[in-house]
Amino acid sequence: MTVEWTAGVVAALAGTVLGAVGPQVVGRLPEPDPDPDDDPAEAARHPAKVAYADLAARPGLARRLALWAGAVCGVAGLALGWSAALPAYILAGAVGVWLAWVDLRVHLLPDRLTGPLFVGCLGLLGVAALAGGAWRDLIRALLGAVLLLAFYLLLALIRPSDMGLGDVKLAAVLGLLLGWLGWGALVVGAVLGFLLGGLGGLAVVAAGRGGLRTAIPFGPFMLAGALLGVMWGEQVAAAYVGAL
Repeated sequence: MTVEWTAGVVAALAGTVLGAVGPQVVGRLPEPDPDPDDDPAEAARHPAKVAYADLAARPGLARRLALWAGAVCGVAGLALGWSAALPAYILAGAVGVWLAWVDLRVHLLPDRLTGPLFVGCLGLLGVAALAGGAWRDLIRALLGAVLLLAFYLLLALIRPSDMGLGDVKLAAVLGLLLGWLGWGALVVGAVLGFLLGGLGGLAVVAAGRGGLRTAIPFGPFMLAGALLGVMWGEQVAAAYVGAL
């Protein structure tokens, strides 16, 4: 078994364990306070949000989240090998699966998940930089977090109906992780998130489940684009630049 495959197997096992505890964490999340600026008449036309505790109680959820998190973390392990930064990507892979699942069902990315995730990933990348002297990578990761957060914040200010603050905060996490790998991974991961989101919107229209203005949860597409950026972002960017 090659080094990459060994790292992938270990990462998959770790991700499976972390994924399985997702329902316990989600079930303890505090419910969001109602927005005082919401129009009561508009809010009345939409169904009430499903409680986190009810979501977490769904049968077989721990098994499904464990399988998805194991797959995502295994792919990250294959892409990165025995990198000192791998624990940060395992953490992000498992919690990212929790976030994607919650966003798909309630169209929210809870701050109680994205905030600690950013702090945890930053701490683990800091340890990796200390262990390997990769301070340039850490600085680029911080710049990536700032840049992607600023870009998403601008979009949220321009089109608040299409982009929520949860997406903005998740962008900081993804910018941190993609920026650590390189500028190519950052750009490719971000672009693929929007591309996948656009395809997801078209799929909703094609399936007759909404129109062009139907709001869809964007977090899962951001996370999927970031995973592809981790896997192939630097290679795709290098091939593109080389073809110019």
